[in-house]
Amino acid sequence: MSSHPSLSPTIHRDTHLREPTKVYARWIGYCREHSRSLSQTPESTHVYSASILPERPLKIGMRVRILATSPAWYSGLREDQDAYEVYDAHVVGAITGVVGWKGRKVVLEIANECAVNRVKSVRLRIPFAPEATVQLYLDDVRVGRREAQEADLNTTAEVRSRPDDPRCDAAACAPPWRKLVGESFLWEPMVEDVGERPGDPGGRRKVPKLLMGWTDLDPVQEGRCFNH
Repeated sequence: MSSHPSLSPTIHRDTHLREPTKVYARWIGYCREHSRSLSQTPESTHVYSASILPERPLKIGMRVRILATSPAWYSGLREDQDAYEVYDAHVVGAITGVVGWKGRKVVLEIANECAVNRVKSVRLRIPFAPEATVQLYLDDVRVGRREAQEADLNTTAEVRSRPDDPRCDAAACAPPWRKLVGESFLWEPMVEDVGERPGDPGGRRKVPKLLMGWTDLDPVQEGRCFNH
């Protein structure tokens, strides 16, 4: 029998649900691991912290979708202090395991599947409240870890999504403008093409080669983690 009333001795992992479980969390920082090879670019890990209860208790193997929270009073002074606006953080993927603890919060690792977001490893800190925030098993929890207290949980929060917020489609995700105009938008006419220009002999001229593309800026510094 389990020595902890809220933990199961079973080591069965959760099977994937059709729709990822929604997790409400705020972005608090990022860090970058040192690369062993000079030819490899170090990968960054972003960190989110949650106090609002997720859509359902989180399990190892469960696919989740992180909705980043922002106090509603940022955009309206008359908003309730417990009201939050949420937007899709473009973090969708399976929880791969427990990677640490932060006080009474357990740190879960998520393998991000989003094709647009360059961050592929995400860590989520969430209060350790068995059957409320997480459903972990004996092999996931070290002896002596403290459960979350009532003050660690925000059970009165009111969350609402932005109507114009694009939804992440995981591996099929693409920037909104690419969905509207297609891949050909990335390419300007090549040198072999010609364009109209009144006044030129014959009314035509050569067009210089120009390649335009979309890039994702990632303000990460090596060897340091940044917390907000």
